[in-house]
Amino acid sequence: MSEVLHLCATTRLAQARRSALPDDVAQPWLTPQVLTLRQWLAALADEALLSGMALPLPLDGDAEQVLWTQVIEASLADQSPLFDAPGLAATAMEAQGLCRRWRLAVGQGSDEARLFADWQAAFERRCQAAGWIDPAGLEMCVLEALANGHLAVPAQIVLHGFDRLTGLEERLFAVLAERGCTVLPAAVDPPAGQKIAVWAAPDREAECHAAVAWAAAWLARQPSARLGIVVPDLASVRDRLAYLLGDALHPASLRPEAGELPRCFNFSLGQPLAERPLVATALSLLALAAGRRKIEQSRLSTLLLGGFWSLAEGEADGRAQLAARMRRDLPYLTSVRALIRLADRLAGRGELACPGTVAALAAGCGHLAEAERRLLPSQWGEQFQQALAGFAWPGERPLSSHEYQARHAFDDLLSGLGRYDVLLGPLSQAEALARLRALCLQRVFQPETRGQPAIQVLGVLESAGLQFDGLWVLGMNDDVWPPAPRPNPLLPVEAQRAAGSAHASAEVELDFARRVHARLLLAAAETHFSYARAEGNRLLRPSPLLSGLPAAVDCTVRVKTLAARLTEEAAGSACQWLDDAQAPPLTPGERVEGGSALLRAQAICPAWAFYQYRLAARALDAPQEGLPPSARGSLLHRVLEHVWGELQSSAQLQALSAAGRVATIERAVEAGLLAFEDDRQAPLPQRFRTLEAARLRQLVDRWLDVEMARPQAFTVIAREREAVVDIEGIAVRMVIDRIDRLADGAQLVIDYKTGQAIDTANWGRERLTEPQLPIYAALLADQVAGVAFAKVRIDGSAFVGVCDVKDRLPGVPGIGDARQKIFPAAVFADWPAVIAHWQRQLRAIAREVANGEAGVVVHDLAGLQYCEVLPLLRLAEGRRWQAQQNREEGE
Repeated sequence: MSEVLHLCATTRLAQARRSALPDDVAQPWLTPQVLTLRQWLAALADEALLSGMALPLPLDGDAEQVLWTQVIEASLADQSPLFDAPGLAATAMEAQGLCRRWRLAVGQGSDEARLFADWQAAFERRCQAAGWIDPAGLEMCVLEALANGHLAVPAQIVLHGFDRLTGLEERLFAVLAERGCTVLPAAVDPPAGQKIAVWAAPDREAECHAAVAWAAAWLARQPSARLGIVVPDLASVRDRLAYLLGDALHPASLRPEAGELPRCFNFSLGQPLAERPLVATALSLLALAAGRRKIEQSRLSTLLLGGFWSLAEGEADGRAQLAARMRRDLPYLTSVRALIRLADRLAGRGELACPGTVAALAAGCGHLAEAERRLLPSQWGEQFQQALAGFAWPGERPLSSHEYQARHAFDDLLSGLGRYDVLLGPLSQAEALARLRALCLQRVFQPETRGQPAIQVLGVLESAGLQFDGLWVLGMNDDVWPPAPRPNPLLPVEAQRAAGSAHASAEVELDFARRVHARLLLAAAETHFSYARAEGNRLLRPSPLLSGLPAAVDCTVRVKTLAARLTEEAAGSACQWLDDAQAPPLTPGERVEGGSALLRAQAICPAWAFYQYRLAARALDAPQEGLPPSARGSLLHRVLEHVWGELQSSAQLQALSAAGRVATIERAVEAGLLAFEDDRQAPLPQRFRTLEAARLRQLVDRWLDVEMARPQAFTVIAREREAVVDIEGIAVRMVIDRIDRLADGAQLVIDYKTGQAIDTANWGRERLTEPQLPIYAALLADQVAGVAFAKVRIDGSAFVGVCDVKDRLPGVPGIGDARQKIFPAAVFADWPAVIAHWQRQLRAIAREVANGEAGVVVHDLAGLQYCEVLPLLRLAEGRRWQAQQNREEGE
């Protein structure tokens, strides 16, 4: 064993020192002893225990936070429940560490400081009773043992990367010096021929582009280079840098199957274990099994469409179909049991099959349902493992390297729950799962990197002691560097400032930033500093620490991304333009679904009709709490169908007494609700059913007042009549809500609507965007004298439409009436002219469908409100292309 111990400020630096090769690799060499200070003190504590020295059991960070949380919750039991006990516990942990490492006194000053003194006393009583100690306290015990002449010390200690020593570290090294150990900082020689530049970028995005472009250029000319990108606020730009580095240096990694290919860059900032997809799925499955209440469909849908459990690949189609049917057939808040019943029912009808998934849901949820109500954390760990096995987690396919590492880390947490048996005692299932989720959020996960990446992206602390061929320090703005002070709120501010503890004051932060800045200046032969001039609408300034360096140079270099390279290649080659406005014409006998909605979509935008009705593309139903507007409209149709099935005519309506009218409406509402529930194959929740019935009774009662005011007697001769009409070889299927016959034999076609805005102006134009009523009037019947929408609403119920003459319906004008503006008298002299216009336009639109016209030509932008295939129309792309064409024509 070497007599020289190298102590490093960070784990990353220690790994780099251990893997470094000597100058002369031809000769045998001793591997240097390299540890972090915390690792060395822990090893000394183990040595003390082995030698028979009595030391308390050290708490790890998670256990310490749990204990602080318990102490704080007990102290604040009579206070407001709005206190964030876990957040206060994290602050108390930091305060305890500051007290240990900087010898800060507590109990004086603010109310918060006195409160923390009480918490600290309670915390230490709990620790003493159980034989525990916090990590900083253990370091003090080791320091005391060293001061008393116990434990062996090396002949020499070399310090690497320590920007600033804490009070405890200063005392430790003083004790070691008294024991005869030589403690000295590692020598760092200024690099020869050093180049330093300062860059000013327009914004943070441009700054990231410049740093990545610099790294790419370095590696292009020297692939073996060791480069560093250091960012004080790395979390704010991590995703942006990761995307640009991957796009510029590993464009092939954008493919899903190449997601874990080795990269030439590495980030020091990991992500919470809970955010790894494999672990997130496990936590979601356990939450699903542990839940006793109904859950949102979105949670079930995420699990069904995701992987890492059961037959995610083998039953992918069946699971996707089940998720889609769940949106349509189950309420917004549902249960696993309801989902399993739906899957069994659909499988029985042969509509879908995912038996493995259904069995896994039943097994996983059933296991936790049978567990005892309160168990120790270690027992819950076993129950959770067995439940996940029931769910067949982590799935059928082999795990990748990163996934395997994430599973191993998660299994460690599950098996390690036993550490909390004494601390927490028996827990409920929800409490145990909440503890596991908190541990997964606190555990930072970083997949192991293969080899030594050429580019290291680091925070300022992680960069301590590292040397590079080239270094780019990004984000050198005065609002970030030096960092703002943040003294611990539970300790007296004056005491923190007097001790010079970490983050205590602006002076402390400035001193720290200067030390780091001086170290970065010696870290590479080529060093670049950059800052952003603005971020959004906010102007930014450079850090004052950049003063004295070369003047800033404007930086506008941008990474040439894969998309930019492909665009350039396409522009430089002979592109073949395809006219996608023309689809294949209909073949003889080809059926097109959609009915009048097909012609409506064609009239608004031909591409809509092609995608939705010929290619059968459609949006998934969006789960909603309660009934969606379309379902409420269908329910109203059912109720009005029953009303007129009983009344038959205006004469019977007029003859009803007040009580008879109420009874008729009540019977119709109940019959409509029963029919609606039978179609859904699921009853409505009783409370919601009661409210919906009251709404329908009021709505129908208001509408019957409008029917009572009609000037001409009528008989209802058809309700929800199905009809098929051939238009230019297209069989258009439709359902007519209602047809009335007047005393003179004329017929009125009525369509119920519940919306506020109803468009009838299109009936006099070339493209009929509301074609259902014109289809029936112009192509199916000979005696139709008027068409109208029945606008059934609590407020503003009315008929909206047009008739051959006025006074057939209240408020509906006739063709010769001066009030109507839809059909100009110069063009439409009489009702037959209107019918002829509708016949021409309906056949023209149908011919477009038959001929395969499918261009993205929007004739009615407002009509796209209910388009289910809107993303496929690429309207934004079309607008950009048109703007570019206009610019080119203007030039």
